[in-house]
Amino acid sequence: MILLNLKGGISLVRESGSASDFEDKMFEKNVIGDPFQQPSSKNSKPLIAGILLMIAGGLSILMWLSLAAIDVPFIETFIMPELESMPPEYESFALSAEFIKELFVVCGTVGFFLSIFTILGGIMSVRRQLWGLVLAGGILGLFTIGPVFISSILSLIAIILVATSRNEFQ
Repeated sequence: MILLNLKGGISLVRESGSASDFEDKMFEKNVIGDPFQQPSSKNSKPLIAGILLMIAGGLSILMWLSLAAIDVPFIETFIMPELESMPPEYESFALSAEFIKELFVVCGTVGFFLSIFTILGGIMSVRRQLWGLVLAGGILGLFTIGPVFISSILSLIAIILVATSRNEFQ
């Protein structure tokens, strides 16, 4: 019997035994390929790392923008009473609600730009380009914190995946 394999070649096969034996032998010889297997030698570590970095960056952007959007009445209502109950040795370190608002805006702006670099590293990781930029985006993603340090943890996992798959990048 003449059989056309997936690589475009022709294989000669002797018909002996049952059909399942025939399929098993052809699968072992890779004449019949697995229809669910991707025909690529690349692994999916850069793709997973890129997705993790983009999620980490997106979560961080949401957190930092919401921090920068806090207004002075909210600070006066919820944060200032906590600051007034500080021990006496910290009373000389008095903060106004306006100063805290400015501090939140500055921190939010810095966190926003760090998050942009994290997302850019994720995009480059999915494209498998610029390994150094992807690694830098992951390292900056460690400092984006995100809600309950989720972004930092996702960035750390992405850094490990990127570092172990350096040869996959152009």
